[in-house]
Amino acid sequence: MTTSTIKPTGGEEVPPAGVVGDVADVGVAASLTKRDSEEDTWASKGYNYINPFVHRIEIDSHIEVAKIYVLTVLLLPIRVVGCVLSLISAWMFACIGLYGMTLDDLKAKPLTGWRKQMQCMTARGMRMVYTFGSFHYVTMKGRAATAKEAPILVVAPHSSYVDSILVVASGPPSIVAKRETADIPLLGKIINYAQPIYVQREDPNSRQNTIRDIVDRARSTDDWPQVVIFAEGTCTNRTALIKFKPGAFYPGVPVQPVLLKYPNKYDTFTWTWDGPGVLRLLWLTMTQFYNRCEIEYLPVYTPSEDEVADANLYANNVREVMAKALGVPTSDYSFEDVIVMSRARDMKIPFPGDIVEIERTMEKLGLIESQRDAELCKGFLRLANTDRLDIITFGELLQVDLKNTHLHKLFALLDHRRAGTVSLKSFLLCSLFCKLKNSDLLTFLRALIHLYSESSQQIDRESFVRLMRHAGGKLNEQKAQALFYALDTDNLGYVSFDSFVELTEKQKSSFKFLYHKSEHIRRPKAVVTTAEN
Repeated sequence: MTTSTIKPTGGEEVPPAGVVGDVADVGVAASLTKRDSEEDTWASKGYNYINPFVHRIEIDSHIEVAKIYVLTVLLLPIRVVGCVLSLISAWMFACIGLYGMTLDDLKAKPLTGWRKQMQCMTARGMRMVYTFGSFHYVTMKGRAATAKEAPILVVAPHSSYVDSILVVASGPPSIVAKRETADIPLLGKIINYAQPIYVQREDPNSRQNTIRDIVDRARSTDDWPQVVIFAEGTCTNRTALIKFKPGAFYPGVPVQPVLLKYPNKYDTFTWTWDGPGVLRLLWLTMTQFYNRCEIEYLPVYTPSEDEVADANLYANNVREVMAKALGVPTSDYSFEDVIVMSRARDMKIPFPGDIVEIERTMEKLGLIESQRDAELCKGFLRLANTDRLDIITFGELLQVDLKNTHLHKLFALLDHRRAGTVSLKSFLLCSLFCKLKNSDLLTFLRALIHLYSESSQQIDRESFVRLMRHAGGKLNEQKAQALFYALDTDNLGYVSFDSFVELTEKQKSSFKFLYHKSEHIRRPKAVVTTAEN
């Protein structure tokens, strides 16, 4: 979903091509007359808090918009050709340098002699890719430590594919990459030549093996290049530093924190979970006259004995130093929260970008442990005006004191239109997801039945299709309708949920996604508070 907007001054927001189609595709098709409240938004527009996974671009000048389109015609083709030629040059240097070597050879010892020189030529070729891509100016601040002083470079914030400019502009150091990247045409050879530490995701021991490889490199007496690690583990919008993954800190060796900054008028390259797609970002970036990047090397951080013994403590302390240097706060968000938000989006839960904050607020209200949502679900279809609840009615339904500030925060998170009202259905979907996100989909769907049907034994076709929307994106309208007719063999016009479960058990190979549990999705610790005055 592309979410950037080019907005001329004084005009209405013009969504990029394809947005209307995308929104229509994610829900039940237009043949269903009533629009579910949960389709209203995917974005974080309600309560004002720092969400590091949401990015928006607003270009609000007629001149800037005109410049983008003019440069699309005049400059973009030249830049694309320049990038391709530079990439091919880098690939050729990498092929020469890798001649006669295997991946095992690259893993066994660092490059020396002419191969090392050819590696530097490869890095220069890749630097030209960024130059043609509009990054003419890369400013270095601070002193880059040697590999002996700091075997590991901890880089943050990680916000874009452009961040790899650090690798080609300094050294080049090694990286940690997925094993599949070795097979990417052109880029695979270049990445191999950087002597990366590969992560074998199909290997159940991948995490331990990767950490062991990092430790071995960091403690080796050989002349290995430094290892670059983006400690956040995922891309953010640079408004805060999320929790660092501890992999870079397990070796217990000194690290050098490295800051990445992009002091440009428009941020056209931040690539987050909820934001513009990569092709749109590339287009907007390459239609600027130039872009700047600053790489700042902070002093080497030498761990204390306590930090050597506790990688998480080490990671948190380094993050505090980097956040202070950047002038941004730290955040309790982590890479795992992206998994939660992605699962919420796949299951058509309202406000997936806010779901983590919604869960934390519900924890503070004691609603995660409460059964109030289940009680409201049972009588949901008999309640009136559930799409427009004010704060008083909302508090009464949840049985929460109106003076509780967390209730007002929850209300604001759900009131994404800032209309002073919220949808009870949207809240119940969010609440049940937060409670059952580690469960299999069948358990979750069973909990939702009374939001769509009075009885689990008589679910009509339209209600069944709506319910199946929450099956993780695996059952679209056509498949759900076909499934309904397969169940309704007597043409009664309704089916039971039990018959649906029975069918999925008989054809488990086709419906195994309904039985998969996402046990890796963590839940925050419950923090229950009393009503606040």
